[in-house]
Amino acid sequence: MQEIKYSIICCYYNEINLLNNKFISFVEEVKNFPFSYEVILCDNNSNDGTTEYLRELKNKNLEKLKFIFNDKNLGKGGSIKKAIDLSLGKYIVIFDLDEYLSKDLIKADTILTDNNQIDFLVGTRLRHQKKFIYKKNYYGVRIMTMLINYLYNTRISDAAGATKIFKKSVYSNFNISSSGFDFEFEVLCKFAKQGYQVTEFPIEYYPRSFEEGKKLRAFKDGSQILKTILKSYFI
Repeated sequence: MQEIKYSIICCYYNEINLLNNKFISFVEEVKNFPFSYEVILCDNNSNDGTTEYLRELKNKNLEKLKFIFNDKNLGKGGSIKKAIDLSLGKYIVIFDLDEYLSKDLIKADTILTDNNQIDFLVGTRLRHQKKFIYKKNYYGVRIMTMLINYLYNTRISDAAGATKIFKKSVYSNFNISSSGFDFEFEVLCKFAKQGYQVTEFPIEYYPRSFEEGKKLRAFKDGSQILKTILKSYFI
């Protein structure tokens, strides 16, 4: 049996419009990936038709797709943790279909193949472009990234990019307490704190508005992320 290199995790809560518009093309794109993979789809107890959409997909027994259906909303981080427990890949890939392109995962694979010393790879939206709809989101990303760089001695430009790839073997050594949007930041901080190699690569980014389904709130979620960054440093 071929070893799985990447477990691509996609979490959804009330995203029926996104799935209707993009998911089938995503499935076709990943078929051409030049590496071994699995896609783990996690529904976070949606109530807009997302659950039914994914259950229909599951009934089709599509190759390399796994499904998780939560009985209650566990938060994005809680869903990712469940998916990681089910994963078989060497690398965990957190990938958001809403604002990102699957072709960037091919670019990431090239980087990781050329340098297997990289433990955590972050997709940055800020190296060549700054496509942010909301200024408060942009400045929040900059502040949090500068804080992480200062505390954890990293050299990244966008800690909030929602394409993140990391070694499962390293992740398994940590106890991750976060269950919301701060989950990815806690994982990043713990990798960096323990001296694992964290680097980034440029990705394409097509932001959507709250009217289009964007969920992260700059002040509410940003405050929790800030607490998690500091907590991970001092504890």
